[in-house]
Amino acid sequence: MDIHTGWTEARVARLKQLWTDGLSASGVARALGGVSRSAVLGKLLRLGLLKTRKPASTPRGLDLEGGPDEAKLAAAFRLHRSRPRREPPPTPWRADAFQPLTGSAPRPWLSRGPGECAFPVGGEGEGTLSCCARTRGARAYCPHHHAIVFRASPAQATAPSPNSSRSAA
Repeated sequence: MDIHTGWTEARVARLKQLWTDGLSASGVARALGGVSRSAVLGKLLRLGLLKTRKPASTPRGLDLEGGPDEAKLAAAFRLHRSRPRREPPPTPWRADAFQPLTGSAPRPWLSRGPGECAFPVGGEGEGTLSCCARTRGARAYCPHHHAIVFRASPAQATAPSPNSSRSAA
């Protein structure tokens, strides 16, 4: 008997029998008792039995005689939708959002000054061009691009503000 794992010759023989009968590693561990699924897998690996299982069977209703048929495979694995697919809601991230605004003078992103919009309107990498239109306060984007980037979620748009319930004293 191996002192560290408790694998006697009888337990190893039972492990082999249960495994060849088709039990999962968890099922073998439960049937043997006192060992974990990981211990069973480790022992099977050391015995060289992990690759002795026959491959998974063909899905029911799929006859692949003569090789795979694309139509049969598609029919067997077709997704069944209970509802028709809805179009996603419109997004502000349109191609025209990345065009320079009328009256702005785009410059490389790293050469823009304070108070100029940082929204990318062209180029890639170090050559990225910023909108450079005037911003309000300490914002990073001009009002047009700020409305695109920081869009309120529907929950925020309908929720009352915390100050609206206060009464004036």
